[in-house]
Order: sequence, then C-alpha cells, then structure tokens
Amino acid sequence: MENFIVSARKYRPQLFNTVVGQGHITNTLKNAIINKQLAQAYLFCGPRGVGKTTCARIFAKTINCFNINANGEACDTCDSCTSFNSGASLNVYELDAASNNSVEDIRNLVDQVRFAPQLGEYKVYIIDEVHMLSTAAFNAFLKTLEEPPKHAKFILATTEKHKIIPTILSRCQVFNFNRIKTDDISSHLAFMAKEEHVTFEPEALHVIAQKADGGLRDACSIFDQMVAFTGNHLTYKQVVENLNVLDYDYYFKITDCFLSQQMPEIMLTFDDILKKGFDGHNFLIGLGEHLRNLLVSKDPQTISLIEVSDALKKRYVEQSQKCNLTFLLKSLALISKTDVNYKSAKNQRLLVEMALMQLTFLTASPDAEKKNDELETLFEKKAETEQTTATAASTFNASQNPEIKLATKPSVSFDQLKIKSAFSLNETKTNYTNKPIESALNATEDTPKEANKDVTIDDVKSVIATYAANKHKSGAKQIATTLSMAQINFSNKTITLNINNESQKETLMEIRQQFLDELRKLLCNNLISLEIATTVSEAQAKAFKPIDIFKNMAEKNPALLELKKRFDLEIDY
Repeated sequence: MENFIVSARKYRPQLFNTVVGQGHITNTLKNAIINKQLAQAYLFCGPRGVGKTTCARIFAKTINCFNINANGEACDTCDSCTSFNSGASLNVYELDAASNNSVEDIRNLVDQVRFAPQLGEYKVYIIDEVHMLSTAAFNAFLKTLEEPPKHAKFILATTEKHKIIPTILSRCQVFNFNRIKTDDISSHLAFMAKEEHVTFEPEALHVIAQKADGGLRDACSIFDQMVAFTGNHLTYKQVVENLNVLDYDYYFKITDCFLSQQMPEIMLTFDDILKKGFDGHNFLIGLGEHLRNLLVSKDPQTISLIEVSDALKKRYVEQSQKCNLTFLLKSLALISKTDVNYKSAKNQRLLVEMALMQLTFLTASPDAEKKNDELETLFEKKAETEQTTATAASTFNASQNPEIKLATKPSVSFDQLKIKSAFSLNETKTNYTNKPIESALNATEDTPKEANKDVTIDDVKSVIATYAANKHKSGAKQIATTLSMAQINFSNKTITLNINNESQKETLMEIRQQFLDELRKLLCNNLISLEIATTVSEAQAKAFKPIDIFKNMAEKNPALLELKKRFDLEIDY
C-alpha cells in the first residue's frame, strides 16, 4: 500500500508566495532579503497552524539560495534548495524547546553556532515553542542571541509571546502572525480538492474553514477526515453531520418564527436541537452569530463582514429585510445577557427557553406599545369629553334649580384641596426630595382629623421605636435592626435617619414611602417628610494597619495581650 501523506505536509508552502493569509509577514521578509538587511534573530508569534514554522523554513531556504529571484523568492532548483527540499540540508537546525528546554540543551546549541555552514552563506537555528525554555536556559542563551557569529541566524517560534522574558524580546525582530481568514482557508481547500480530484460543495468547505478557527493545519486535517468519510464528494449535509455543526437552516427557521411569533414551533425546534446532541450554550452562541449576521446584512457596505458563501449571503440579505433594526439590537443584547448567565444557571435549558420566549415577543412590542398609546389617548379624550359634558350639565341644572345637588363625586376631597393650597406658596422653597405637595395629595381618608399637630423629637423616636418593634414581631428583623441602630434627627418637620452603611440605606429606601405614610398617620401630621442618609464615623473611616487593629481589640479585651505573650505571636506592620 502506498504511504499516505497528510494534506498539511503534502501541500505545505515551499515559497513565500504560497503562504496563505500572512502577506504582511512574507512581504517584509522578502524585502529584507532583497535589501540584505537581515537581523540576527527573529521572533514569530501567533496562534497554532498559521505558518510560523513554515515561514521560518522558507526564510532559511531563501537566504541560502544561490540564485535568489528579483522578487525575493528562492529559485528552488540550485543545490542548496534541492538539499533543503529533500531534508538533507545541514544549514538548518531545528530544536523543539518543549522537550529540550534545559540549560544543557542550550549549551549544546551554542557550541554548534561556532561552526560555519558547509554549503551556503548562513546557518539558521529554528527553535520551536521557545516559551517552554526554562529561565536558566533563557539566560544562557542571551549572550549568543545578542552577538552571534556572522553566519548564524536565529528564528524563535511561539504561541505564547507573553511567557518570553523581556530580555529575549528586546534582542529579536518580532513578527505577529494573524489568524487566517475563513475565505482564504476555503480557497486553499478548494485548491487542494482540485489537486486530489475531490468534488465539493462550496458551503461544505466554508464549514470546514469555520471549524478550523483560523488555523490552516487544522483545516487540512479536517479536510482529510471528511474525504475519508464521504469519499471523493464533499457535501454540506455530510460535513455538518460529521463535524456536529448545527445547520444554518435551524437559525433561519427560528428567526422566521420570531418574526411570526410562533412560540410553540420555536420550543419544538429547540427540543429537536437538544435531542440531536447539541449543547444549549453552543446553540445560543450560534443564534447570536446569526442575528449579528442579519444586522450586518442590512447595509450593503458591511455585508462583506459575513464569512459565509455567496449563496448563504443572499439568504441573510433576504431575511434581514424582514427584521426590524430595533428587534435585532434588543435580541443581541438579550442573548449576550443570557450567555453571561448560562454557566451560573441551575436550570440552563429553562434559561435558554425563557430567552427564546422573550425574543418571540420583541417583534410584537413596538406595535403593541403603539396600540396601547392610541387606546390611552382615546380613553383620555373620552374622559375629558364626559367630564366637560357633566360639568356643563351640572352648572346648567344648578342655575335652573339651586336645590339640585351635584351627582358626581369630586376627584379630590375638600380637605386635600385645603392642604394643597396651604403648600402651593412654599413649594419652591422646599427640597424636592421631600415632595410635600405629593405627600399631602397622597394622604388617605383614614388620616386622623387632628392632622398637622405639633411634633417633638421624643414623639418621633417613640413612634419609630414602636414601628421597629412591630416589624421585629412580623419577621422583618433586618428593618427593625436598621431602625434601632439609626441616629434620629428632627428639624423643620423633616425626620432624618442617619444609617451606618449603604446596604442598610437601600433596605430602608425600599419601604420609604410606606414608612413615611405610617409616620404621618401615627404622628397625626401630614407635613412631615423623611430623609435617609449614611454617616461613617471617624473610627470606621480610618484605614487601620494590623498593629492598630490589634491595639484597638486589646483595649476592649486585655486578654489578647496575654495570649500574644504566651504564644510569642508577632503582628505584621
């Protein structure tokens, strides 16, 4: 049986022009070769499978070529290139730092640097996964890296640039490799398929490219796997099933259900997705990506941001025309919030289902709000018309027959009108937070008739203590404790509660209006207002050191001093 060579090795680039998706790197290296401006050390960093080691080998091959082309490419025919292609070149030395990361390994490499190349002008040392070297190995490598012999060139490759010490970084020219675009990977896979006489559907190659996540080596491995699974014909359906990728049709179908508000169909579709073994979180991420693509598709200028096939782009454009911009923005915000809460949720399926339910009615909310506004306007106009008619009729009847009483009940009582008129002149002088007019109008008919009587600070403290005791009996112990610890001040008919911290303040703010109504009722005064503030004592505000904290505790409990002395304890300063 003929030995099979995987596509990642068989179609590995041999020239700079054949490197996929790293034009900014290859152009810089070619210009450096043409202008003979070669540095002594290079650092290639980036994700896996994007061409770091490949570019290092091409660079080593090119600088030793006897007939370099005018565009900076190797001739690929001279003795140096031929020996390099066959793997017999002695001018290239590769070291895997993942398994050779000790000081001795670096010393052996440094000893070899002294020997000049046998064929060619340069000897290139490629150290892969250089971040795996120990700190001692890095230090042993520093001097040679900074001042190597004229014939020695170093190329360091790593996927984790942040793990390399700064002294190494400062001695290298750093090249950052990018993730390869989906379209570039798909085009390269199409070239490989034609070379291998494999027929394919463009959507199938796009799925493989997206699954590779920017790594061409991963894409080649997936391509070989799919060819072995499907034979010599790659179809979108087979690739999706084998790679366990959720079909685009599900997202288009669910979005149509959102627009038509078909909640049962959405719930059944989501159940079908889970039954096929897909994770709810992956479905949620895919739905967010789908809605993002719809949002991008609404503008012809941004449609190029979608990394899908041309046929799929047309479907996105068609569906995006049906979607409201507000719906897409609110949907993305809701999905983002659900994504954050997914891992911490106890019932993750319910969380996703609740998000789908909310998304279903997002399209209905603008129309519903508009209809509600129209109905409210009609009711208001009708009420105004009825009130005007009733007032006119009552006035006419009263003028014709003074003995006839008005049948309609006034919306505001006479006592409330007196209270409102009494405060109308003082409204601008009073703090807005006190809201005396609003409080007076909110007074109920249950307010005692002897309202607005004089109140003292003792009356206020007594009423608050009684209220706290009642809350404690009813089970609201947090409120009772907060009130019992509060500092009470009373001035200008304003009760001020000074609370120790913001948490206690929030507790009282939740019941502020209810508490104020109860105080007015118990104190028989509708003019009283309530303010809640936080005060921090000087002792609390002081930033204690450990020794200060210990001294403070020892003053309250002298036994701590004996404990410290007996066990010979020390305190951090």
